[in-house]
Amino acid sequence: MTEGNYLDISYTDSEAVVTPAFQLQKGIYYIEAFFARQGIVRAGLLYDTPRNGKELVDNDEFIVNPDKQVISYRVKIHDDSKIRFKLRLTGDAVDGDYIQLLKVRVVTSKLTCVYRIFCLVAFLVLLDMILWGYVRYYAKWEAERKTVFLVLTLTAFFISLPLFRSGLNEGVDLGFHLSRLEGIYRSWNREIFQFPVRIQPGWLDGYGYAVSVFYGDIFMYFPAFLRVIGFSLEEAYKVYLGIVNIATVFISFYAFRRITRDDVAAMTGSVLYAGGMRVTLMYSAMLGGVSGMAFFPLIVAGFYLLFTEDTASGEYKRIWILLTAGFTGILMTHMISSLMIGLYSVLLCVVMLKKVLRRNTFIELLKAAVAAVLLSLWYLLPLIQYMLGEKLRINSNIAKDTQIEDYYAALEDFAQVGRNLYNLFMDHNTLGFALIVVILLFTVTIPVQGKGKQIKYCRNFALLTLFTVVVCTDLFPVVAIARRSVILTKFFQTIQYQFRLMSVAAVMLACFAALFFASGVFERKNLYWIAGIICCITLYQDMQYYATLSFDKIYLDGVALEARTNKNIYSYTVGNGEYLPVNTRTTALTGELEYEGDLVIDQIEREGLSFEINVENKGGEEGEVLFPILYYGGYQAKDCGSREQLETVSGDNGRVAVKIPSGYSGKLQVGFHEPMLWRIAEGISLITLLSIAVYIQKPDRIRRIRKKYMQKRHIQA
Repeated sequence: MTEGNYLDISYTDSEAVVTPAFQLQKGIYYIEAFFARQGIVRAGLLYDTPRNGKELVDNDEFIVNPDKQVISYRVKIHDDSKIRFKLRLTGDAVDGDYIQLLKVRVVTSKLTCVYRIFCLVAFLVLLDMILWGYVRYYAKWEAERKTVFLVLTLTAFFISLPLFRSGLNEGVDLGFHLSRLEGIYRSWNREIFQFPVRIQPGWLDGYGYAVSVFYGDIFMYFPAFLRVIGFSLEEAYKVYLGIVNIATVFISFYAFRRITRDDVAAMTGSVLYAGGMRVTLMYSAMLGGVSGMAFFPLIVAGFYLLFTEDTASGEYKRIWILLTAGFTGILMTHMISSLMIGLYSVLLCVVMLKKVLRRNTFIELLKAAVAAVLLSLWYLLPLIQYMLGEKLRINSNIAKDTQIEDYYAALEDFAQVGRNLYNLFMDHNTLGFALIVVILLFTVTIPVQGKGKQIKYCRNFALLTLFTVVVCTDLFPVVAIARRSVILTKFFQTIQYQFRLMSVAAVMLACFAALFFASGVFERKNLYWIAGIICCITLYQDMQYYATLSFDKIYLDGVALEARTNKNIYSYTVGNGEYLPVNTRTTALTGELEYEGDLVIDQIEREGLSFEINVENKGGEEGEVLFPILYYGGYQAKDCGSREQLETVSGDNGRVAVKIPSGYSGKLQVGFHEPMLWRIAEGISLITLLSIAVYIQKPDRIRRIRKKYMQKRHIQA
């Protein structure tokens, strides 16, 4: 602990206060600083000795929340150098601004050992998996499949290269998604543990935000777990992005392989898709859309096989698994992607209505829909209840009548990013030049393509793909369609930007490329060269994009998020605040507990979103206590002795309000409790997941049992 009174009383004489140097060994530590100040202040650790302009430890200087007199955060020290803690005024300081640093406490974290053990175990597990995969599969594969696997692996590595740089690229939604990740981590605090997470406590300076109810985040639980065991926020976020890249590469290859039954064609489609425009979206911090795109190929493969395969085959009865996995994955990651894919799916079913009404096809669609709903029920039920039962900004906006006089103005945000045919393919953040090569190859080979079934499917798929591309351009009559349909008008406004629809065009074009290369137009040797050139073009465009990235944001233990301002409200940014109660004014929120009536309140204890207070109503009328937490369905107030519930409602400014009856005296406990119906939905989803897993493994298990039985009979004979 470093104590003292480090004082700067005039910004004109000195702009910073720094502690004496102290020695720390390599490891994880908690830094706690107590201070007083006026003005905008930055804080951070710096090395005691110069390091060529890189004195800051992990470049960790951050803005201090102006409402706090103490900061506490976790930091990872990478070597044994001496360091100092520093507070400084920014260039916006004026005469009279000052810093008074009272005490700095440094505590060694036990996570140092946990972090190192986890990294060692993870390395050994990965090594074991590589060796097992090599012996069990890779060594037995033929040369072509080995090459395909290596290309896919190198692609996943290549599109993840920016993750190995220090810092994060500042994208449009980076703060929001980092806040989601940090919110899950802090919801697993020992005193306020939530699972699954529903209301994240850190938002809006402790008021809580129901982002987990509306924005699927089940796949972010793993990086949140990494935060628990000592990973920094930046590290955990990057690990998640790396997993998304790997999943996208191999999921798309699997889906395209199911369609084409050709490894090289599926590989080419996978590289085009994983290394295409989604790379730009990923490093622009559009995390929800990129995560959802990992599952798009499963939907495409499911519908393609549904309409082209023999309905009497045994494999046909398992196509629903692709659709279920795809729809569930998208729903668990990005609601807007779910809406887009849902609309395209409905349009496709209308076009293919004759095949949809076939008995076996309809059964597969029904199985997929039911299974997806049951798998997602734990997420869907709270979402639906809040959308229908709570007065929130999101459902208030959706419910508004669409009375539009100037459609061009109303849809300006949507249509202004519609691409023309040139920048649709030539810009690095669109479909890319490699896909032009595919389209040109398809066009010039039309005279020699023949008339087989594969070519027929490929041409039909090309028409469908062309439609998804046109929808992304300024050729698509957005305003004319909006004038004729209120539903589509709301759809366009919900999607927000026409650019989002390009993700659907990307997966369709990648799948089209895989179908084309599997159609037999090219000889095998020529196909290898063409596939290699197209893959190289795709990755070259990624390299060109990497050169434009500027990685300068460092996030520690969430402390940098706490100082991000949104209309003078700190602790995470809520953006437009879609999930806030409709009557909430964030600028009027305070951290104080308020009450009305003749009440006496003392012994206030708080843990996250839970309160315990002693309250007595001495008046003859009902009183009301307003807590500094936002009201969502699920908050309850109970007397700690009798366990009797008191009325809990949405009070002034959308805060939790508890009605205190006349004559009441006792200890009151207020907190968020999941309704029993939600727990039942969670159980149903878990049972559905286990049932599907058993169903998938059942044929293999039966074959193994039958083989062992036959071997036993052979030995006995």
